[in-house]
Amino acid sequence: MKGVGDYRNITATVRTPRCAILINENSKHWRFAAKTAIAHFSEVWGGRYFLLIPTDGVRVKEKFWELLEAYSPDYIGQYRPTFADLEEAEPDRYAEVKERNREQFDRDDISGDFEKFFRERADSSDIEELHISDQLQKELINRLSPFHLSGRAVQHYLSRRDGFAFPFTKMPAILPFAHRQVQRITLPPAIDDPVGALMTHTRTGAATEAYLDQLRSHGIAAEAPPSECDAWQFVQYALGGRGGWATVVGNGTWEPDADYDKTTPFAISSLHLARYYRTDKQMTYLEPVVVVLGDTVDDFCFYYSLSRLHDDVYWLPLSWLSEAYRGLMASRRRRTAGEEVDEPTNQQRLARFIVNQLPQKIDYGHHDKRIELRSMSLSLAQLRARKRQVVGLSYLGVDQGLSSIICKDISETATACIGSAMEENNYAAFESAVFIDGESVSPVDTPKPKNFSKINVPEHYWLTSLVVEDYMPPPLPYLGSETLKLRGLTPELRVANDGLVYQCPNMAYFGGDADVVTVRPKLVLLDEMTILGKYFGDAGITIKYSDKGNYFLDTIRRFGSLREAGEFIRAKSTRSILDGYMAKVNEADGTVIYLDADQRAYLNFGAFQRYIGDEAAAAVLIDSLVGREVLERGLILRCERCRLSSWYSLNFLTAEFSCNRCGLTQQFTRSHWKNPSEPHWYYKLVETIYQCYENNSHVTIQVLYKLLQESTHAFHFAPELDLFGFPQGKKSEIDISCVLDGQIILGECKTEPLRPTHVKKYAQLASALSRRPDRIVFATTAESISSEFMESISGLRGSEALAFSDLFDA
Repeated sequence: MKGVGDYRNITATVRTPRCAILINENSKHWRFAAKTAIAHFSEVWGGRYFLLIPTDGVRVKEKFWELLEAYSPDYIGQYRPTFADLEEAEPDRYAEVKERNREQFDRDDISGDFEKFFRERADSSDIEELHISDQLQKELINRLSPFHLSGRAVQHYLSRRDGFAFPFTKMPAILPFAHRQVQRITLPPAIDDPVGALMTHTRTGAATEAYLDQLRSHGIAAEAPPSECDAWQFVQYALGGRGGWATVVGNGTWEPDADYDKTTPFAISSLHLARYYRTDKQMTYLEPVVVVLGDTVDDFCFYYSLSRLHDDVYWLPLSWLSEAYRGLMASRRRRTAGEEVDEPTNQQRLARFIVNQLPQKIDYGHHDKRIELRSMSLSLAQLRARKRQVVGLSYLGVDQGLSSIICKDISETATACIGSAMEENNYAAFESAVFIDGESVSPVDTPKPKNFSKINVPEHYWLTSLVVEDYMPPPLPYLGSETLKLRGLTPELRVANDGLVYQCPNMAYFGGDADVVTVRPKLVLLDEMTILGKYFGDAGITIKYSDKGNYFLDTIRRFGSLREAGEFIRAKSTRSILDGYMAKVNEADGTVIYLDADQRAYLNFGAFQRYIGDEAAAAVLIDSLVGREVLERGLILRCERCRLSSWYSLNFLTAEFSCNRCGLTQQFTRSHWKNPSEPHWYYKLVETIYQCYENNSHVTIQVLYKLLQESTHAFHFAPELDLFGFPQGKKSEIDISCVLDGQIILGECKTEPLRPTHVKKYAQLASALSRRPDRIVFATTAESISSEFMESISGLRGSEALAFSDLFDA
């Protein structure tokens, strides 16, 4: 017989894919690789929000892991430079090699078109070797859970002339059906300086000639500023400069119209998309304006990727800053000496422009928003030294500039308030679903893009993200197929940090319209032990609730929920009741009685009144706890034969009672109790809650309760576990194991001061697991945590420590 139906709301979202492209961090041509990748990003729906991540093929630096985990890419790709890249990166060398090939082509009397022959050879000739190691492939899968195949995370390869293919949606395939028709694409001018070009393309996007030809075939005009246009003025315009830019053309002038930046390559790739935030959008007004200083590939990629996730992120090349500051100081000296001042270079002018538009972004003087300097290549000390140069270029003046601009070590910078691209006016479709035994009765009604007159299958692809009420598993690579159930040819499935994700409309097309081919999955909601069992099981560790775990779960059940148990234990007044039950001696006034035979303490109404401080409130609390089977009412009676004093539950009392030791059945009378003339009710704490508290699992409850308060979507927990197979072939215990909004959290709880020796097990466990926990929490009932312990966890990613005041009211 099936279980009772469980009704839950499901929120379905239509969004574009998220993709991260790996580039060679050791390449001397990384700027051109990034520029070309950006051009390919511009060709696909949602490509404006893709990331660029540097790697040497063996590892990814930790700060980029943080960005990747916040972004949660659906796909991982790689840019592969070929000889064709040298046409722009090293034009002289390219021309020389091309000429030699032409001569060889003529000597060998090869038939056909040389240009085509050479282009094909250039396109297929790799000039750099970036091999993504098997270990990094595995780490990408375990930490990010992207769509992947046969243990390979990297599935998409870009080069100078090869862009994205299935399952990305090419813009020419959907532009004719968009409700908001695109009539033109506006291009940035040619910029000789590679840094200036990159600076512009990060804002506008770029377009290959092949892409432009496709757009022209749909009647879309390609426009660029006139050749007379000052390219550097355009760079300033792209970075937010408005007004005052006009170029003389013939007998008139040219300037960008109001819709100019709405038709750039990136703007077109964002057609009918809107930016939504996955955390509290109200807090974005406090997010700092970020300026990334540096010239390296790490600095640029950090800026680029961060700017895809956040607003108000700027890149200030170090060479530009240095040149602008030196130029400013030289101009001041010349002006003081009465000498003619040199005109600033384009780079100097642009560096000053970037610095001086920052105060407008923080609305200086109206709130606490600040400008934050970060760098991947500079130390904090070096960054602080450069701050003086930034302040020197700012119109704010030294005092205001120093107070408004702060330097942050890269390890301390946050990635909160993550933005994500979703179809506009199609952010959330709500559906109520019935689940029986964790499985949905009916398939989910998959939403479709609705800003197009027709969904052009099989070329229009999108992703659906599902968020189920009170359910959010961690993004583990093996949970997608466990949670999303489909028949037939299964599309790619994954658990992302924004829900359960699947590719739409389908993996293959056999005819019919979008309704016919769009998949509709059933859902299976895995319970906590199944989720965590698979997580630990992937490392060869099996789990089971310990005896303490069973006491814990029964305690939560009796109180009604983790929240209710946590609130009861956190408050000093109600926690004192549980402390009273741990007593080993009698209170002089008889409110707490400890019986040696039972080895338990019992409380009467007077004890509750003393702890709570109010007679009426104490009575209400007792009734509530008795009703929830946290307490039992009874009497303490003494046997007239063996003289045993023991507690007897009201549930088993009649006019008589049977002695717990000698078994004598007797009618209880005045002689069976001491004082007063009528017996007191004495309340017993049920055994499982007594064991839970005595074994210090109340600390575990408080840690989980504190974590629960952080949750905005779902909180799953399976505490007090026995681990079998860790360490190798042995058994160990773990106090905290939970999933908070998709994050895996493990931890240890102590009633003694935390010591460095407590860290070793979790460092070993984190290394043994194929996906490290997102957070590791250490908690103690001690009043403080030693600096020695804090130092010992500094190298353990995501670790934190909680003391008594973090968990309990004093």
